[in-house]
Amino acid sequence: MIRITCDGCGKELKKHGLRYTVKIDVRAAYDELEIGLAELVQDHDQEIRALIDQLSDKDPREIEETVYKLINLDLCPRCQRAFIRDPLHFHPSRALPEADFDADEFLRSLGYGSPEDDASDE
Repeated sequence: MIRITCDGCGKELKKHGLRYTVKIDVRAAYDELEIGLAELVQDHDQEIRALIDQLSDKDPREIEETVYKLINLDLCPRCQRAFIRDPLHFHPSRALPEADFDADEFLRSLGYGSPEDDASDE
């Protein structure tokens, strides 16, 4: 059985309960390169060898993460509110107060999940 925990506070999230997913797509930003005839005919072997030497003692994962990293988070409602409030420094203790309505109940009224599903998980 797959168990999902909140990546903010570590709380186990109920099957079919309200949870949020956050996808953070971190990419290196580059300005467009203008390549002219001089760059096309230039011999780049020395530059490539120097780059290989520079990267030879680095961890491949570290090199990859300097260019691209996809981060997926699962958040409980409390951590979602904290994340929305301050995405770069979120912590459950910084969450906004509970909402005035029960989002789980609202989603169930639309046919998502059922109370029986939650009871069987406990």
